[in-house]
Formats: sequence, C-alpha cells, structure tokens
Amino acid sequence: MSQSDSLPTPDVKGFLEISRVGIPGVQRQTLSGSHLILGRNPQAQIVLDHTTVSRSHAELVFDPFGRWWVHDLRSTNGTYVNGSLVEERMLNPGDTIGIGDFSLRLHIPGAREVRERADSFHPLPDAPAHLMADEDATLITVLPKITDSPQINASHLTTVMALGRQLMSVEDPAKRLRTLCEFIVGSDFPADSVVTIRMRDGKPTKIVSGPFLRNPSIPSPGRQVSIGVLKTLWDTREPVLGSNGMYSGHGIRRLSMPNAIRQLAVVACPLDMEDHKLDALYVEFPPSYGTAEWLTLVALVAEAYQQAELVWDMRKHVRQSAFVERELQMARQIQDGLVPRTLHIEGLDVAIGYEPCRWVGGDYVDIVPMPDGRILLAIADVCGKGLQAALVASSLHTMVHATIDAGGNLSQLIQSCNTYLCSYLPEHSFVTMMLVAIDTMSGELEVVNAGHPPAFAVSPDGRVRQLQSERNVALGMMETRMEMERSMLIGNELLVLYSDGLTEMVDENQVALGEERLSAHLADIVQREPHATVEEYRERVLQRLTAYRGSQLATDDSTFLVARRPYFPRHGGRMYEI
Repeated sequence: MSQSDSLPTPDVKGFLEISRVGIPGVQRQTLSGSHLILGRNPQAQIVLDHTTVSRSHAELVFDPFGRWWVHDLRSTNGTYVNGSLVEERMLNPGDTIGIGDFSLRLHIPGAREVRERADSFHPLPDAPAHLMADEDATLITVLPKITDSPQINASHLTTVMALGRQLMSVEDPAKRLRTLCEFIVGSDFPADSVVTIRMRDGKPTKIVSGPFLRNPSIPSPGRQVSIGVLKTLWDTREPVLGSNGMYSGHGIRRLSMPNAIRQLAVVACPLDMEDHKLDALYVEFPPSYGTAEWLTLVALVAEAYQQAELVWDMRKHVRQSAFVERELQMARQIQDGLVPRTLHIEGLDVAIGYEPCRWVGGDYVDIVPMPDGRILLAIADVCGKGLQAALVASSLHTMVHATIDAGGNLSQLIQSCNTYLCSYLPEHSFVTMMLVAIDTMSGELEVVNAGHPPAFAVSPDGRVRQLQSERNVALGMMETRMEMERSMLIGNELLVLYSDGLTEMVDENQVALGEERLSAHLADIVQREPHATVEEYRERVLQRLTAYRGSQLATDDSTFLVARRPYFPRHGGRMYEI
C-alpha cells in the first residue's frame, strides 16, 4: 500500500559530489526523498548521461533509521563502493560510489568529513574589538597540496604519526582535542601557544579549546588573534601562514602587530568544516618558524587529527549500524515467525508467497483452524511500510488468533478488528483485510472483504471469477457493519488472495501490473499446468512478478496465498449482512 546547519530544507538528507572521468569540475546534487534512481534515463532522479551507465543503473534508498543504501539495479557495468563491486551496500559519510565513468561522493549533514575545498565564499564582517586586525590586506598563502611543499625532517614526521596513533586510542572527543593541543606546545613541537576557535559565517564566535601555552608569560591567543589570517582561512579553507618577522615575504600574510612588541609567526588550519561553520587550529610560533616547511608540518598535524576524527565517527556509525541491524534482524525473524510454516491441512493444499519490501513489512497473511472444523484464510495490508506497519500487522495476528481461539465466528472477528483499529490506529492510517472461511469437505465459503483487493478463483480451463469486492470500507476508518458473502470453491479451482503490492508493482516504464494483468497471468499459469501443485503455482507466480518488475526495486510488500481443494461439489452463492 504505497503511500546541519547548511541544508536549505528539512527534506534534504545530504548531497553528492559528482565528477566524471576526463571532465573537469564537480557537480553538487542534493538528496531528498527516500528512493532515488541513478541512471541514463532522463526520468531518473539523478541523471548520469553516458554510455557506461545503464538506463536504470542503481538506486539510493534512505531507510527509517536515517541511513543511505545503494542498490545495483542489474546494471551492465556494475555499481562500486570505494572500488568494490556491490549489489547492495549501506553507505557511510565520505563513501564514493562508482557508476560507469562517474564518481559520486556522499556527504551527510552532521557527519564529520575531511573536505578538500570550500563550498562557498563568505565575506568577513567587522571584527570584534578584542581581535586585532591586519594593516596589510595583501593575500598570502594557501597550501594547495601538502605533497607540493618542502619535505619535513623525518623525526618530525615520526612524531606526527605517533600523534595520529595516540588520537585513534582516545575515545572522548574533548580529550582528543586536548591531546592535539598539548602535543603542539609539547616537547616535540616548537609552538609557543595554540587555541581552537569556532567561526560561523566567517566570524569568530567562541574558543572551543585552550589557550594552551608553552610559557605562561607569553600573552595568550584568543585575546589577540589575527583577523586577516582567520578571514583568509575562512575564504580558502586551506592552511594559512602569517608573520610580522623578518621571514615575511611572498606567500606569507603580513601581521599588523609591530615586531617591537612581539615578533611571531602564526599558522591557522581547518579542523572541522561545514558550509556555515569552521573550527580552526590557531598556532603561534617564534618568528624563525614562519616558513612554508612549518606551515606544512602544522597542516600534517591537523590532518592527523582530522583522520582520527573521521575514524572515530566511522566507528560510532558502525556501532550504531550494527545495533540497528541486530534490532532489524530480530524484528524480521519475529515477523517471519508469524507467517505459517505448517501448511499440511487435510482437504486443502496451501502455499504462501511473502516478501517485505524493506527489512520488516506491513502485510499479514495467515491460515487458522477454526473450532467448527473450517479453515480461516486471512490476508491484510497496513497502510504504510516499516516498523509502524509491522507492529500493526503483528497486533492483527494476535487479535485473529485470540478471537478464533475463543470460538468467535467471521462476523465477530471482523467487527473486533475494526473496533480495535478505530481506537488505536494513528490518524489517516487504515488496514485492508480479506477473510475467507472454507469448509474443506463441501467447498462452502464465507467471505468478508474490508477494502482489500478481491480474491480470484481460477478454474483449470483459465476462467477467473472474483469473490467479494468494493462492498466494505477498510478497517480503522469508522465503526460500521460489514457485508459478508457466501460462495463455493468449485472442483479444482485455485483460490488466490493477494495484497496490492502485486497489482501496484510497476515495470521499467512505470506501468502498474493491475488486477486485469494479474488475473490474466494467473489464468495463463493454471491453464498451462492444470495439474501442478500449489507450491509450483507459487513459484510460477513469483517468476512472473520478478520478470514484470525487471530491474525496478520493490516499493511495497508483496504477499499472496494460493489454495486448492481436491473435491468437486456444486456451486452456489448469496449475499447477506453480518
């Protein structure tokens, strides 16, 4: 039943950075909705127009727990995540999806990622009075690529690598930041002071950590920091170097503090970036360290911290995902356990096809012996999908069994279900349901249909007739009396109950299967093999459904039941009200 700070609308769940081999530039594609088709088809939500991409190549799915999944839709060239071929994979922030000649990098709001460039340019507003401005606005230095900078002494690189390993072992985020700052003013590093500053929309707003000082007699940063350096950092999102000493020159921002007061060099590096927020590492050195080599070394230290933060975020994500996966697995096992497994009923052959579209579903199907010797066949479809629908479906299972075990008949059962659902269903939700009580000896049927698709009775020669339809409203909508139908299951007729996940299934042209096509498929299946078993009929139906859907991902639960009795009584039927 198909029903960050920087994000422009609440519905946007992240974005993709899309690049193509041999084509310069990156395209940004926002992610909204829960099912996004990627492919060459112009109707796809994310169009990748190249011959290396299938028309419907893959799909991105946003699950109820806020996670993105990628599903390959039987593409010609396959779908890759971080270089590995996948059919279905949960995505983590920063993962890269490979589709043909395209690379798509996933960005998720609130997730920490090491970003390579700024997304936007924001002018710096007037500086607070306690921050010092720069006289010389001439630009400076940005570190495009660390590998292009001069080499650092091997011992310095060793200490940076050791810092990275240490940060990987510290679980508390505040302690990791403190460990970083203490390293910078420690024995293995020549900095005089360090502070981390948070900027929003280009403006310094707070000190996150520090200041940390090598010598407490030195004026602490945070009272006097260079607005020009921070502005350059905000604009470029790359490490910046400034100096008021003799080493200033090309690529170094000139600081306004007179060197008669205090000579120094400063380096500012990004630690964590979002579109409208930036956490900066601001380090002061003696002026002799105001060189590109020390700019590079601080950048390496910041990168070690970023990598550690990314690893800790990934660990947290994996832990949460593992917990959710266990919970979903348990829920799926419980729901699967409610589907009848013992289908050996004297006088009636029964087989069930059951496929939730995602993890757990909102369809209910059951076979229940009644106290009077008849067999109850039940099928229901809860409006919606996921956990809420699954809970309602489980409660239906309980109510059906409790009512039948207490000796209730069909009219009492349908009225009890309706009363219960009217009281407890969320607003705008409802349940469609079909109940069939069959006397396996005589073939007599009692049928009540509450807004559900009509059942089919298919004869061996391919004739199809419908049982009760369009006479009663769905359950949970209003208190009302339901009409019931008496009928017969004649000879070798095949009785088929199904949910609308079958009739609303679409092919690759988005054409729904519909009741007419479904009944035609059933007629053809039975006519071709009139003596097949119900298990064989179930497999034939599943094959037809799979072929019709093609590469389209299921968007609703698909459930059906086929039953046949080996007797040949007379036919009759009449309508009456419960």
